[in-house]
Amino acid sequence: MQKQALDTVQNAVETAYETTKQVVDINAAAWEGLIEKQLEVMNQVVDLGVKQFKLLGEARDVKTTLAAQTGLVENAAEQAMANVRDVVKIANETRAAYDKLVNKGVQEAVAAVKPKVNKKAA
Repeated sequence: MQKQALDTVQNAVETAYETTKQVVDINAAAWEGLIEKQLEVMNQVVDLGVKQFKLLGEARDVKTTLAAQTGLVENAAEQAMANVRDVVKIANETRAAYDKLVNKGVQEAVAAVKPKVNKKAA
């Protein structure tokens, strides 16, 4: 009886360790994707600032400057929407990985408990 209890505890500890390791891997992948996206956004902001200063330095008249700034704003808005789509993709991938992990855990728990319940019922 004690050996069975020790085996059960050891199995639980091993399962918890493996699950924790998988959670860490999921979190690491999510953070890596978000950090890469943040660096990309920062590069876009710096690039936009450089273009803005260049535009203002080359300004000839108000009408041309406003037209050029409108183009910069449109481009920045498109980039912002693309960035949002990328972040949503990262979030969805992370959610899917967690869903898969939870479903696997539930299936394993049911598989472990079901034979014991059937044995007690018999």
